[in-house]
Amino acid sequence: MLIRGNLGITRSIAKKSISSKTITDVSAAIHAGRLVILPATSGYIIVCDAQNASAITDLNLLRENSEEYILSMIFSSISQMDGEVTIPSFSQEIKEYIQTGQLTLVLPRDESMRVNANGFKELVAVNIPIDENVKKLLEISGPCVVAAAAIPGLGLPLTTKDISLKIKDGVEYILDAGKISGIASTIINFEKRKPILSRIGAVPEEIVKRLFPEI
Repeated sequence: MLIRGNLGITRSIAKKSISSKTITDVSAAIHAGRLVILPATSGYIIVCDAQNASAITDLNLLRENSEEYILSMIFSSISQMDGEVTIPSFSQEIKEYIQTGQLTLVLPRDESMRVNANGFKELVAVNIPIDENVKKLLEISGPCVVAAAAIPGLGLPLTTKDISLKIKDGVEYILDAGKISGIASTIINFEKRKPILSRIGAVPEEIVKRLFPEI
């Protein structure tokens, strides 16, 4: 299926068509500074190369961001994440929840962080997507900056049909995984170093309190 937009042709790729070549092509588009739409755990997101300041600006313009937002990033693995931010010392069980996308961490931005994103607050929300194709893509493309595939306040679209034409017109590829029905991740905020439960999601509160007794 091809969706024609004002900026050319947006290539929409169904889940059954996501091959190794597709992953390579989409990764190349990200490296070239293009925006793409990917399936996340609880809806569709726009992603771009975290090292490309122009692409991050394009993402914010497309979404009509007018304020500073916490920088959000996705990674293929904890080891890739650890190359960009300082992760607190966690138990293996906590790492499993992170690796499977059930936990999102909000961390102070590291001084050594390579991501090129001037104008954002000094926090970064980090997550590993549950979708294996997206993980494979991130292994090639490297970390990506992400945002909901909608203007602020409208939440994550659950299907590609829910994404506005304006958003579709501004991206190079859409990886269509059908209707998304996953539960949003639980968010643990380390802004003040001590963990704070910011959102209850895939990991229930009773488990969070067991994993993070300081909360």
